[in-house]
Amino acid sequence: MNPKKHLPKILNFTTKAIAHFKHKVACQGKENKIRLGVKKTGCNGFSYYFNFVSKGNKSDHHLKVDELDFFIPSDSLDILEGCQVDYTIEGLNQGVKFLNPNASAVCGCGESFTVSNEKDQNTSS
Repeated sequence: MNPKKHLPKILNFTTKAIAHFKHKVACQGKENKIRLGVKKTGCNGFSYYFNFVSKGNKSDHHLKVDELDFFIPSDSLDILEGCQVDYTIEGLNQGVKFLNPNASAVCGCGESFTVSNEKDQNTSS
């Protein structure tokens, strides 16, 4: 990921991330759209998730990127705003990575993160 080329939209995807999602969507059949968000969990507050769906929820924000349909839950928008999504291969490890300008801390295992209180308040139930 190159933070200097990062554009502050809701979500930005690197070429590698788009290629990864296109490959995964091609294998999904009817569930050929991606729902991507954050949930409260982990040792540091939030974690990212994505799953394949046939359609988004009415309250989701729809984002079309290079023929891919992404649905972002409304309660995840503030936390994901300006985030860059990448796909990396590092040795034997590979996966989707997030460069999130709203993350104020990331746990040691890298699976969860914290955001400032003002962003956190928008996702509290």
